[in-house]
Amino acid sequence: MEAHMHGGGEFAELISAVRSYRREGGDAVGGAQGEGRPRGRVVAEAYGDDVRPAARVLLVASALCDVTGSRLVARGDARWRRLAAAFGAADAPDLPDVALVTAGPHGTDGDTGRDPGAEADADADVPVVRVEGGGTLKAYACFPGDDLTERVGAFFEHRVWPSREAFGADAEREARLARGDHGVNTETERRQLRSCGLRRLGLDEGRPTVTVWGHAPGTPMYEATAEFAAGDETANWLFPDRPGSRVPSDAVLWSMTDLGVAFGDSDLPAFGLPVVQAGPAEWSGCGVTHVTRSPAEHLDVLRDAIARHAKGESVLGPEQRERGRLRLWLRRRGADVPTPLLPHWELGGDHIAALAAALRGATAGEPGDDTLHEAVRRLWSRRDPLLTRFDFQDPEGPARSTR
Repeated sequence: MEAHMHGGGEFAELISAVRSYRREGGDAVGGAQGEGRPRGRVVAEAYGDDVRPAARVLLVASALCDVTGSRLVARGDARWRRLAAAFGAADAPDLPDVALVTAGPHGTDGDTGRDPGAEADADADVPVVRVEGGGTLKAYACFPGDDLTERVGAFFEHRVWPSREAFGADAEREARLARGDHGVNTETERRQLRSCGLRRLGLDEGRPTVTVWGHAPGTPMYEATAEFAAGDETANWLFPDRPGSRVPSDAVLWSMTDLGVAFGDSDLPAFGLPVVQAGPAEWSGCGVTHVTRSPAEHLDVLRDAIARHAKGESVLGPEQRERGRLRLWLRRRGADVPTPLLPHWELGGDHIAALAAALRGATAGEPGDDTLHEAVRRLWSRRDPLLTRFDFQDPEGPARSTR
């Protein structure tokens, strides 16, 4: 579902709403806060036809300008530069870069439209905030010298995992909802669908079934996996993302899977399915999947996992499953910031009008009172790796409703 620009009337209304929002906020949004010359500039990149990533980039960049006392500078397609101008963006070539805010390369329901040849003025010494698609507002932040995977893992380990009892019920609920989205509700249903699916594909029900998510031909990990699978007679192998593969429904595929192989983050451990992850990704430092870093290590872990499953064992422990559910909740809820300034991502075609209405409705309050601005302030002041909907360092934070 995409939200494109449709005619000039809605866009003009959106620009008017942004200007009204800034006026009511004392023109602090998108410009330098306080007296004197701006201390630097925040570069906002916005490309493509979809208003959703562009709006999120500009609102986060504007909030960051408010937090850092910086000037907003826009880069990208002409329509978004016009929208950025309504937020107060202006050329500021003499100011140093404070941060770059851009749309993520994935998680945006498709191509962001970003010109691959376009580079920000920011260099390796400048923090990058990457706004993701989905939900209301999700973003990662990578500060100079940081490894994002390690930082997300450390945040999970020190801020979220110690409060697992407070979040436990919400994590269980989130796992049930996510699993229900794929049509599997109970273990009995899973066993029945597994048997039916394997028979339909002519596979041995007595063998473990390994499902490989991701199609990455030419990469060492993928080629090693494919070559190993071609000669392995101890397991059933499914490659649903290969062109031309016979792909059953999600419910049947999940039910047939005893071991997953993923070329990126996977939520399967939250549902009791172990995953061998080929290489690190944003969430792989949370202790949920078995992360491998070389083809040799990858094959060793696969052999062990298949052999153990054939004996009725599993490489997924109870703590991994609990971590998986907590990580699922964090990714889908805890790291999604609800704000009245933004309609939900899934609103789709009516997004421009809804965004304009939301901004007009927010003009009565100060920008700093909004959850978006507070989340950006926490991220920046603490060098957090991601936006969060509430303060995990606040002793009362885990006691708040996480729904």
